[in-house]
Amino acid sequence: MQRFVKKARGYGMGVLLLLVLLCTILSCQKKSDEGAMWRGGPAHRGSATGPKIRGELLWKTQVNDGWIASSPIVSGGTVFIGESLAKSVHAFDAKTGEKIWTHETRGAVAGTPLVTGNRVLIGSQDKGFYCLDKSTGKPIWGVESGGVVNSSAVSWKGLVYFGSWDGNLYAVALKDAKTAWTFATGARITSSPALWQERVFFGSWDGNLYCIEASSGKEVWRFPVTEGAKIGSSPAVDEGKVFFGATDGILYCLGADTGKQIWSYKTNKGVDASPAVGSGEVVIGSVDQSVYCLEKASGTLKWKYGPLGPIISSPFIYNDVVYAAGEQGVIVALRLKDGTKAWEYKTDHPIRSSPMAVGGRLFMASYDGYLYAFK
Repeated sequence: MQRFVKKARGYGMGVLLLLVLLCTILSCQKKSDEGAMWRGGPAHRGSATGPKIRGELLWKTQVNDGWIASSPIVSGGTVFIGESLAKSVHAFDAKTGEKIWTHETRGAVAGTPLVTGNRVLIGSQDKGFYCLDKSTGKPIWGVESGGVVNSSAVSWKGLVYFGSWDGNLYAVALKDAKTAWTFATGARITSSPALWQERVFFGSWDGNLYCIEASSGKEVWRFPVTEGAKIGSSPAVDEGKVFFGATDGILYCLGADTGKQIWSYKTNKGVDASPAVGSGEVVIGSVDQSVYCLEKASGTLKWKYGPLGPIISSPFIYNDVVYAAGEQGVIVALRLKDGTKAWEYKTDHPIRSSPMAVGGRLFMASYDGYLYAFK
């Protein structure tokens, strides 16, 4: 892969204070290592808790004239998002919606940015993967893969992982973009890798869900779905289970250690969206236009809501509410317990970007070219 750069009591109290300081440092280091990313964290659970969101529009700002497939993420009071028409990555003030900076690539940006430390990392359809300064958007380094990069990255212990249409999963050094290893599959990768207990989980269009060692890229196991089906859905990992969808319309639940199937649930069309995992539920959207809420332990259907149009956008669970959107251009807030609607907001175009809720705010984008914030 080619790299490119644009340019006694006292003693006891002392020990106690030292331990507190050490714990604080380790806590900060953990947060820095994980960063802000697709689905809210490295395991891609797509769920969070925080102050209540009432559904009132806080602001909306025009990013371009349309076609935003990238999903917003929030870090340090800034919203980061990619877009396709202007082939750019943008940073906006989370409170006001004012633009802070823009960085142009040579291709559409459909993936979701990863923010770790002072760096923003994102792939492009120009086959490049970019590392930008978080404050200014100026390039730090870049690498070129063998295909389009729509896969959203995840980071761990100084390595960054992302997939490419060339069929490879890449692990590159955050510091200088040197390749640590690559793992080859049999077809393009649009699924975004999830990371859990030093293992990386991702799907490929060759119809396999892979589990590999994060440090070495060595395969641990693979799980094949229905013959001829593809996996574009990004897996979520929770409590030793891996959840993901495929174009065969099935949501799968596997054991994270073994890759053995625990349960499955079939929808009426393909599942390209990624699951959201709560304390006792798994929520998924399907191209059949419906949102499904299943029991996490058994895969039993709890409720179903639709139609929203074909659903490519991945739902998000925040407190006791599910946020979901589809091709009809409507985002809905559904009560997690029974699927009843709390509120909705209609945009003028389809929604493929996935909502993100954090700190009492909901962020989303639409094919109408606008980025939205709700409170």
